[in-house]
Amino acid sequence: MPAQGERSCDKGDGLSNQYRKRYHLLIEQDGASGIEQFEIRSGLVKAGLVVVVVLMLAIVAGGAYFFGDLQAKKRTGQLIDENQLLSHQLEQVRGELSTVESEVDSLVNREELLRLRVDLPPVDEDVREAGVGTLVPHEGEVIGDARVEELLSTLDHLERRIAVTRQSYEEIQEKILDDEQRLRHIPAIIPIREGRLTDGFGYRRDPFTRRIQFHYGADFSAPRGTPIYVTADGTVVAVKRAPGYGKMVEVDHGMGYTTIYGHLKTAHVRRGQRVERGELIAEVGNTGRSTAPHLHYEVQIEGTPVDPLDYFYEGYFLWANR
Repeated sequence: MPAQGERSCDKGDGLSNQYRKRYHLLIEQDGASGIEQFEIRSGLVKAGLVVVVVLMLAIVAGGAYFFGDLQAKKRTGQLIDENQLLSHQLEQVRGELSTVESEVDSLVNREELLRLRVDLPPVDEDVREAGVGTLVPHEGEVIGDARVEELLSTLDHLERRIAVTRQSYEEIQEKILDDEQRLRHIPAIIPIREGRLTDGFGYRRDPFTRRIQFHYGADFSAPRGTPIYVTADGTVVAVKRAPGYGKMVEVDHGMGYTTIYGHLKTAHVRRGQRVERGELIAEVGNTGRSTAPHLHYEVQIEGTPVDPLDYFYEGYFLWANR
């Protein structure tokens, strides 16, 4: 037993000695022959190391916080500058959109006047607003900035208004082209450029019988050989001599319109020939039932004679100054 106790005591002394370890620091000074010795306990060394580590960690953490704060402040300043620039740009865009809206309003006003001129009905105001529908946007699809959302909404509505106006202008163009095509087939010009209107459509005294009879055309007095021009696009359907008319030309203009040119000296067209408004087709003569050189000109719709002056651009101004 005593032996065991001694061994136990020796073990305890070993542990105690371990904790009592000391470190010796030898320092040799320059120019001196002696060496100074310092003794440092191991506990102090460990404590010092812990303090150094803690200080280093504190310095690193503090530096990270300091530089992070600087970066945050720098980024905040950049965001403020960017936001101010964005606000300025948004104001510019808002002003430009306002100008575009005014120009679109002007185009709409002109378009409405053009629709009236070409006999098209006005565009309904509900259609003009160009309304649309949409589903509820998914999360992340909304921008979030009310100013940007407002501008985008204005731009979207403006684009739809422009689309409606563009379609309206296309309708106007088509109507004008259709009208031009139709007008090309309406006998709307005076058939001679030299001469005088001497008799019109309606009842008159027949120069041969002296009886009141209906006159189905308009007479233009002019020298023999005066050029005669077709009054609308069409196809020559007859070049012949006919009772009362003498030598005559008949032109079918389509859409039910037909014109007849009588008492001719000569014809410059043949049956089946296509002619265009203003093209030379004949010369004034004195053939048939005529008292002097003149052109007898008729306009018929579906075979029924109508007053030619109703179709002349000059119309009754010509009749008033005859």
